[in-house]
Amino acid sequence: MPKTLDKSTIVQRLVDLDRRDRRRRVFGAASHQYKLNPPLPVSVVEAFEERHGLTLPEDYRLFMTEIGNGGAGPYYGVLRFGKDDEDRDWEGGWLVGDPSKPFPHTTAWNLPKSFWDGEPCPPPGTPLEEEDRLMEAWHKVLEEHYWNSAIMNGAIPICHKGCGLLQWLVIYGEQRGFIWDDLRADDAGITPVLKPSGEPVTFSNWYMGWFDDSMRGKGKMPSPPDIPWWQRGWRPFPRRR
Repeated sequence: MPKTLDKSTIVQRLVDLDRRDRRRRVFGAASHQYKLNPPLPVSVVEAFEERHGLTLPEDYRLFMTEIGNGGAGPYYGVLRFGKDDEDRDWEGGWLVGDPSKPFPHTTAWNLPKSFWDGEPCPPPGTPLEEEDRLMEAWHKVLEEHYWNSAIMNGAIPICHKGCGLLQWLVIYGEQRGFIWDDLRADDAGITPVLKPSGEPVTFSNWYMGWFDDSMRGKGKMPSPPDIPWWQRGWRPFPRRR
């Protein structure tokens, strides 16, 4: 696997995958179609870096400014710089924290079981109005303690895995340059993406590994005849708060 990203290699591999996967059976391929967006102007990246007093990880910076501002990649593809999984600006949004503050995690994180024990479980016969009140109060607790944007300080979203699950790239702090899974939509917290050897995964590892997995057929969806009729045409959707 190349240690750095090479544009000609990536473009050729995308052509090869496009040719081999005509039926778009690789997960997410029907969304990105093995196409990359035009590269991002360096001035946009420089303005972001100056504004936040940091330098983006070198391999991610190269990809965005010389290869493509998002597009074909793992799962539903690489997100455009500055955009979330619904193509909204993430700066100033509810999910992304302060990029200029260090990423606060070095190991997997989730709230303790005692926190989740506090989730309301209204008994049968509870008036609907009371159920709504309890769930509204619980959602406020989640926003404060589980979806607080500070949890993801120093990181930016780079990929949507479906059903509200995201992957992030740490851009500031001890974990700078490494990919993390955001599994909070499944109440499973956040965790570093690791190689089989236990080493953390960089953007280059992550992207080029997707090529290797796709060429080997890993992650392919079943052929249409093998999919139950009630799942045909199904697409994952984001699970929001």
